[in-house]
Amino acid sequence: MRKLGSLFIIYSMLTALFMTSSVMATGDTLDSGKEGAIATSATSYYVSPNGSDTNAGTIHEPLKSLMQAQSMASSGDTVYIRGGVYDDFEIAKTDSNYNYVHAFNKNGITYEAYPGERPVFDFSHVPTNLRVAAFFVEDRTTGVTFQGFDVTGVKVGEQPQSEAFRIREQADFVNMAAYGNEAIGFYYTGNGTGTVLNSDAYDNIGPTDVSAGNTDGFGAHGGAVSFINSRAWNNSDDGFDSISSKGPVMYDHCWSFNNRGNQNGVGDQNGFKVGGYAYRTTDIPDPLPVHTVRYSLAVNNGANGFYANHQPGQSANWTNNTSYSNSRANYDMLERVSPTDITNIPGYREVLHNNIAFMGTTIKNDNHPIENVSNNSWTIDGGLQLTPEDFVSLDTTQLSAARKTNGSLPDVTFMLPVDTSPLFKHGLGYLADK
Repeated sequence: MRKLGSLFIIYSMLTALFMTSSVMATGDTLDSGKEGAIATSATSYYVSPNGSDTNAGTIHEPLKSLMQAQSMASSGDTVYIRGGVYDDFEIAKTDSNYNYVHAFNKNGITYEAYPGERPVFDFSHVPTNLRVAAFFVEDRTTGVTFQGFDVTGVKVGEQPQSEAFRIREQADFVNMAAYGNEAIGFYYTGNGTGTVLNSDAYDNIGPTDVSAGNTDGFGAHGGAVSFINSRAWNNSDDGFDSISSKGPVMYDHCWSFNNRGNQNGVGDQNGFKVGGYAYRTTDIPDPLPVHTVRYSLAVNNGANGFYANHQPGQSANWTNNTSYSNSRANYDMLERVSPTDITNIPGYREVLHNNIAFMGTTIKNDNHPIENVSNNSWTIDGGLQLTPEDFVSLDTTQLSAARKTNGSLPDVTFMLPVDTSPLFKHGLGYLADK
């Protein structure tokens, strides 16, 4: 791989930053009191599947539940989660719609896998008389970090949706995975903001027609959110979805592939559904957020790879992305006229530079001025005539390979341009910075 060092250094620095402070999508350090607490009186608590909530929470006398750990912890503290399977829960709270299995309402606490161990939280036995939110970050709760564990088995029953993580205020995720659920993996809503780094959402399938159309890998429907170095695959709805976001969303070095519906083929099935508000004419943010999609990859999705999704303005700046063999289009820049006019139109406000499209329909709904869409594989010299020989590999199985020990994405050669390809010369695609 070419120029491996620079991105590794960047993400190593980001990971270190998450270890000491909670970082919003804007890059501002939250004033949650965490740093001060660490400097003066930070405490570590321990949780184990074999623990007891009557214990002291030490490494030798661990607690059993995260909720008991939260009740004992303060801002700046870390709750270490020992390895094993956690599948015995009490519902922390309910409302008219949800069973909240864990409800987090204390600021500045980190919930982190014990070093060298990978805990699994299995929610298969939680009842679905209501929607299920396995982990719920409540309103006015900030500086919460989750790191290094898996969430599986969240059920939906006949409800319209459930979620592995539901974030209504501020939470960050590092090296997390949500898989094998009938639920959305990571769902920011309300005022939800944060950063998702080095995390995966896969095999999340809604079994009914309604739930299938809601079960995304990652959803950003609150405030500013950043997805970095994260992957979504084999989810029934979209891999990444920011249809209702009130703040700017960044997709940076993210991969979305094989999102192709449930067992009946039901689901929207886009790789990145970036714009939105559907056909609403009220409750649309002013100004509209403009999102960022860069160095990202969409492959073999059942609908579009990258989708502007009826945005009533510019949806995003799309830079150095690669889209391969998506069923409807590799890039679909569909917009609508304005926040008050729901008429669909070919996009003319999007900005696309340095992108690759190969196999399938290159781009739909494109009515952009030439300065908005330049140095792409389909615009250079009237469109490059690409063949498989332009790439080192077209082996899609590389994309779901295990992450590195530090949580970063695996090294791949999928759609890496060979040195003799004009794609390499022009610096195109999701691997151009390698």
